[in-house]
Parts: sequence; structure tokens; C-alpha cells
Amino acid sequence: MFRLLALLQLTRFALAFTAIADAWAILLLRAPTTVPPPMWVLIIQMIVTGVVSFGLYGFGMTLNDLLDARRDRVFAPRRPIPSGRIRIRSAIIIALLLLMLSLFASAALTPIHVALTENPRWKDFVPWSFIFSFATAMLIVFYDATSKYLGGLGLVTLGAIRALHCLIGNPRTGLIVLCMFLLTHVIVISTIAYKLENKRPRLRTWDYVIIALGLLLGNLMAVIYMLWRGVIDPSLLGMVAAPAIAMLVYAIWAVQILRNPKHAPRQKGERLMLLGLFWLFVYDASMLLGNGQYLAGIAITLLLLCAIVSFFGLRWISRTMGQPKLGYRTEREEKVTTAR
Repeated sequence: MFRLLALLQLTRFALAFTAIADAWAILLLRAPTTVPPPMWVLIIQMIVTGVVSFGLYGFGMTLNDLLDARRDRVFAPRRPIPSGRIRIRSAIIIALLLLMLSLFASAALTPIHVALTENPRWKDFVPWSFIFSFATAMLIVFYDATSKYLGGLGLVTLGAIRALHCLIGNPRTGLIVLCMFLLTHVIVISTIAYKLENKRPRLRTWDYVIIALGLLLGNLMAVIYMLWRGVIDPSLLGMVAAPAIAMLVYAIWAVQILRNPKHAPRQKGERLMLLGLFWLFVYDASMLLGNGQYLAGIAITLLLLCAIVSFFGLRWISRTMGQPKLGYRTEREEKVTTAR
């Protein structure tokens, strides 16, 4: 039981649901004129995509703890690796298994797509899901090993990981509005939390320039791609309005957190990021509901409930068993991911 708890803490099991929800939202999102696949096929796609998302998220979390093992012995001795509950060799095996699991599962998505396509052409055989999964893994490694120590570049990398990862389940879609919301949300709240928690290295002028350019170029590329695909039309209004309202609500709630005099800046940053991670579900569900896909929106909402129960349930189990509670680090330290 102790080892299972340590494994769940190492992989940030509860927060992995945020990555699954992002990928499911893009997979389920359909244009009004698009005929959805049979339900049983869609369920298989959701299961395989969920495996990919969990594998990538768990890989990122485990790799983060492996690279930070020496630092955590001083600053976070209760983490699974420095506390000795999971050995470094075991953590390496876990990281590799999760990475291979995600890559193999993503490779299986292309044959499913080809099987559903009438008269498939050569471009249908291109394994885009595997390519996106591999690219996401490379971004995770880049963040863990390098960019998280480079201020603004690391924050932009986090947003890029979220935006790229969610396309794995349906890489051929032209509806990538959700990617824009995830990119913007993750970069902005990670930057604010970074400042509040007084992280190192300190953000300088060039870091803010990189962050602004990352937001501008990322969203601009998404708009250009949607224009090229010809998907921008009045039907997008409902799809965009719902998550836009959700973003406004989060901003109002975030202001209340920042204005609370009872908490230190570091506590405010942690609360802001924790709320921000769970708010990703709101973007996913609101976009589906705004598009009239009520059953899909309910599925994401149920996934949110699973994440909440897992998160607080693991905390309660940790306290009951006398183990350190399921830790929360800001997403810039955890690679989402996936969100993380």
C-alpha cells in the first residue's frame, strides 16, 4: 500500500486527469457538419488517448523528480525519491515504461483512423498522433532538463506542451481554438505564480518579451492554421464564447485570491496554480457544451469529479497512513501538462 501511494504521488496521478480531459475535448469536438464515428469506436479512441495522456504526464512528473532528486533531498525531503520510498532505479524504469506506453498507444491511433476512413489516401497513413506524442515527450525532456531554469522560455514551453499534447487524439482537426485557450491560460497563470512564489531565476525584461512573443506567435499560428483549413465561421461563436466566459470567471476568482490578505505570496501562487489546473476542465467542458455536445461535456465533467476525488482522497490517505500528503507543485515544475 505504501509503495502504491508513493507511485501515485510520483506520477501525480490525480493531476493526470487534466491532461486526459484536454485530449478528450479535442477528440470529441466536432464541426456541426461532421458525422461522428460509431460510439464503440469513439470509446476505444478515448481509452487509447487516455492511456497516451496518462503516460506522457506520468513520464514528465517522474522525470522531473529524477532530475531534481539531489535538490529535493534538501528542499523537499518528503517526496517519494528523496524519502527512499521509491528508489532511483525504480523511478527510471517507471519513467521509461510510461514513455513507451504512451508512444505505443499513440501509434495505435493511426490504424484506428485509417480503418474508419473510406478509400484512405496516402496522407491518412501518416502517424500524426505518434509524431505529436513524440514531440510532446521531447518538449517535456527539454523543459525538465533545460528550459525550466531559463525563466520566460520555460513558461512558454509549458504552454506549448499543453497546446501540442491535446491534439494527439485528433491531430487532423482544424478546430484548435481550445489549444489557444490552454496555451494562454497556462502561460499567464504560470508567470503570475512564478513571481508570487519568488522562483529562480528571477524574471527579467527579456523573459517578459519571450513570454509575450510566445503568446502572440502561438495564437497567431493557430488562427492562420484555422483560416487555412477554412473552419472559421459563425458556428465558432458558441464554441468560443463559453470558454471565454470561463476565462473571465477565473480571472475574477484569481483577483480575489491575490487580494486576500490572510495568505503569503507563495500561498497565493500555489492556490492560483492549483485552481488553474482544475480550471482546465472548465475550458474543456464549456467548449463542448457551447458547441451543443452535451453528452461529451458531461463526460469531461465526470472526469473532473474523478480528479477531485483522487486528489483529496490521496491527501486523506496520506495523512491517515502517516505519509506525506500528495504534493502539489506549480505546473512549471510538473510539466503538464501534459498540464500538466
